[in-house]
Amino acid sequence: MESPSCLLPGDQMTIHLSTDTIEVQITPNRGADITRLIHRPTGINVFAESPTGDVTNSQSSWSDSMTQWINGYPGGWQVLLPNAGPERQWEGAHQGFHGEASLASWAVREQTADRCELDTSLLTAPIHVHRTVTVKQSRLTVIDRISNLSPQPTAFRLCQHPAFGHHFLDESSYLVTTAGRFIADSDNPGSLARPNATGAPTDILPSGPLPNSVSLPGPGSGDSLFGALTEFVPEGGRDQNASVTFVSPTKQLAATVSWDAAVFPYTWFWIEANAMQTWPWFQRLYSVAVEPANILPGSGFGPAGYERGGPGTTLDAGETLTSEVSISLDPHPSH
Repeated sequence: MESPSCLLPGDQMTIHLSTDTIEVQITPNRGADITRLIHRPTGINVFAESPTGDVTNSQSSWSDSMTQWINGYPGGWQVLLPNAGPERQWEGAHQGFHGEASLASWAVREQTADRCELDTSLLTAPIHVHRTVTVKQSRLTVIDRISNLSPQPTAFRLCQHPAFGHHFLDESSYLVTTAGRFIADSDNPGSLARPNATGAPTDILPSGPLPNSVSLPGPGSGDSLFGALTEFVPEGGRDQNASVTFVSPTKQLAATVSWDAAVFPYTWFWIEANAMQTWPWFQRLYSVAVEPANILPGSGFGPAGYERGGPGTTLDAGETLTSEVSISLDPHPSH
């Protein structure tokens, strides 16, 4: 049933969409985050669950934008826009850590049992975002239409930020990827790679049990990683289609993240396996994330001639960019 009227920002609610196979939860009041993706036959929430999700202190209590963002961060899936990464000054505005869209209130324009539409307008960039979230069988699809409202060109950074957690992944899990290159962060690559390491993912990271797969550390291992995957091999005759698949033999479940590599030529690869002993995690977070993005993390030039950071995507006056990312959950036999 459709909602009788749109729900304006400020209304307290959580949206639930479901099929026989999956259920998702969306929080319009905080970034239109997708906080849970549940595989209904097993009851598993495949997304990471942040220990800061139940923190409800007023944002005015904090002086920096990273603390504001972590305050109430639930895990799950965010859209980072118009900035991704550390705060910055851009075109006369102070754009906070990971951008304002993931903290904004979104208006709900339409809702049914398996679909909803939301939108919001930004302050630190002349951008309007219309989001459609759909569930069908075992697939969750998010389409964001990002429009430039200015009569002049505008540039923005964009990253989709789904993170997977300990109810789904463990020390037997692995990631299958068609990426031809992994590039480690220059400053904080974590324990699994050296700074600026680059090459085929299986040449840099521990190999998994299948071709083109890397092993994932389990909860409590204390391992960490930050870098990016790129140079994806085209799939299935679609030149611009790219994907990665998380496989959990223990849970006999696989999660495939798919996106358009023309929109997102990079994916940030982030692992936090209860490694950080200090703020903000205090060894309380297990998260493995592959995050389609239009920039490499960091700044300056990296290995193989790749530029880190940069302006991102530029839209002309009135132009709209369409981002489509999906996650499907499917049975996977144990080895």
